[in-house]
Parts: sequence; C-alpha cells; structure tokens
Amino acid sequence: MSYQTMTSVADAINALPNPYPPVCLTKHYKGTTLNQQGRIVDINQVSATIQATQRLTFHIMYGMIHLRSEAFKGAISATIHPVDYTHGTFHLSNLSYSDWRDRKAERVQPKKPIYINMYFYRKTYRAFLEDISTEGIGILVNKTIDPDYRLGPGVKVLLELRLTPKHLFINLKGTIVYRKNVGHQMIKYGLHLFPNTDQKTTLQAYIIQRYDEILNELEQDYMRMCEPCRVENQNF
Repeated sequence: MSYQTMTSVADAINALPNPYPPVCLTKHYKGTTLNQQGRIVDINQVSATIQATQRLTFHIMYGMIHLRSEAFKGAISATIHPVDYTHGTFHLSNLSYSDWRDRKAERVQPKKPIYINMYFYRKTYRAFLEDISTEGIGILVNKTIDPDYRLGPGVKVLLELRLTPKHLFINLKGTIVYRKNVGHQMIKYGLHLFPNTDQKTTLQAYIIQRYDEILNELEQDYMRMCEPCRVENQNF
C-alpha cells in the first residue's frame, strides 16, 4: 500500500513488515520534542504494547505519544498507560492515524512564568509566554483584553520580553497566525516571529540553553526516582 492511500490505523499496521521494525517514539515535553527508539511487542487497531529503550524518559510517559516508522508516512498517536518499569514496556490505547510534519524549529517552554508586552496601535496587551522557537511563539491572554477581536490572524504586533537577564527582546516583530479559545477565560495566540539578526542569535542561544536545562531536569528527576530512600525520610 502506498503512503497516499493510508488513512487509518489499520492501513498503517498492515504496512508494517514482520518482524516489526524499530519505531521512533515522539513525546512533546515542556514545549520541546523528545525522541527515542522503541520496539513493538504487539499492536492492533485498538491497542499496542511497546518496549522502549531509554528509561530516562519513562517517568514523563503520560498523555499523548506519537509512534513513527519508515513503513508509513504519518504517525500513530495514542494515549499512554502506566509504564512497567521492570520490563520497560507500556500500553497504548485510543490509537489514531494522521499525517505528520516535523517541526521546522526546536521549541521550548520557559522554566519559570514569563510575562510579555504585546503592542498594537499604541495599546499594550499583557500576555503569558507558553513556548517559543526561533520562528514562532505561543502566548496566552485573558479574554477580557480583546473584547472587540482586534487581535486576529494577520495582525502585525511588536513584542517585548525578557527570557533571562541575558536574553532581552525589544521591538521583536511578529504576526498573529491563529487565535483559539482555551477554556472559558483564556485565549491562545500563535505568532510567526521575524527577528533581526541579533535577535535571532539571542533566541538561538536561549533555546539551546533551555533545551539543555530540560534534559538535565529530566535526568535529575529520574535519578531522584531511582535513588534509595534517604535516611532523613525513613521512620525509626
């Protein structure tokens, strides 16, 4: 079956050779993309059992994960169930198949809450930074700041934000790509960024730094889970 005719989980499963080839497990965590190799133990249209190779990421294995293979162009997305740490396996349910497109640029979430100023027609809008890359930014705002829907797709804005003491941006240009409701009180905006040369260099430096921090946080969390009970935590 060709890539073009695949439209369902059944099509993707039927395209897998036997024995099953290694698969790539993609998980979005703190804005960034984590990939690791895995092996299909069993799979059908309803569920799957996967054996992963990198236990460092096991403790964040919850929610949604994406399974990719050279056998199909898209990705099988599914919900992760509790991990069996002994055998290094986990169960997937709610399988669905859809097209897949790799992100153009690495994205990260800030370590601590960051507020930004967004300027449009001499008015300042206060927003919360969700994630950022060299090409785009996701922000959250309260619905009350734009009751007239002036901030819609295509609108050009200027941004001011400080990611860290060393990473400050003033008059960072952006264009709103989409606007969608998040719950009853919040709106999420996706913006395409147009940084100048210096701003892009600063953005790249921050993203590399933050990506390394996320991997380090991941490793530290895993080590805390694995270490023996500390003396101060024991009851005598």
